[in-house]
Amino acid sequence: MSLKVLLSQRYWHIKYIELLRKCNSDKLDLELDRERYYLVTRKWLNFAKPSDLNQKLIWLNWYWHNPLKTQCADKYLVREYVKDVGLDNILTPLIGVWSNAEDIDFESLPDQFVLKCNHGSAFNIICTNKDDLDVEATRKQLNEWLGIDYSRYYYENHYKGIPRRIVCERFIGDNNSAPTEYQFWCINGEPESILVCRKNLDHTYDAASYSLNWERLYDRKEEKDDVQFNKPECGISTLINYARQLTKPFPFVRADFYVVGSSVYLAELTFTPSTNILTNYKQSFLDRLGSKLTLPPKKRRKL
Repeated sequence: MSLKVLLSQRYWHIKYIELLRKCNSDKLDLELDRERYYLVTRKWLNFAKPSDLNQKLIWLNWYWHNPLKTQCADKYLVREYVKDVGLDNILTPLIGVWSNAEDIDFESLPDQFVLKCNHGSAFNIICTNKDDLDVEATRKQLNEWLGIDYSRYYYENHYKGIPRRIVCERFIGDNNSAPTEYQFWCINGEPESILVCRKNLDHTYDAASYSLNWERLYDRKEEKDDVQFNKPECGISTLINYARQLTKPFPFVRADFYVVGSSVYLAELTFTPSTNILTNYKQSFLDRLGSKLTLPPKKRRKL
């Protein structure tokens, strides 16, 4: 082993991780997350002086905890928060809630609906024609998701302890496809910029970033000039106001909305986009949002 490797920061970090694992230390997950950040970015995470958005999101994940954050990460209980804020008008109509897939009466469900597990990300089944749905496979998939502790995947600690449920909501898409999604990056309770997304029928994905004044920003590394979106029919100011109302208590959260014609529906409140390492965004975006994000007092929580 060369002296350079022996003295390298990563060599000693791996040794430290091995020691923490042997001691069954509660610091192990934090250091594994630092190692994950290094492997993706080839940079060392500085918890003492985090600077860009990625670093500050990871800092918030470990050092800022609020029960409201966990409630709003819960795709069922977030509905109560939205009602408390006075925005129950933007909730997607609820069809049912269950703790086990065996309890779902599929015969009673409408022809189109969305099933989701409330305690993680991407636990979704979109049904646009119930006659085509494999009910047994759906039950199996939902119960498998219910058995997952999503907080263990990428150390997204706000998912820990969420009571696991299956939620069924009305399908609000058009022509068997998902509606356009408007994602508001909100810093210290104030919308900063917007990412507009559209999932196409061929499973491709179009996205474009905009300022609050609807000017193209090209914040992502790959944004096509020919991908353009119209201002939402409900008015951009309406969405900005909704985002501001919903994100006021949080240092950071992305408020995501579906827009169908003039109707607005909350998609979700996203606290850890891309598991806190936004590789699809330019460094200028990460630096811009990072410079605006004021971190709260540091408080470590035992998990």
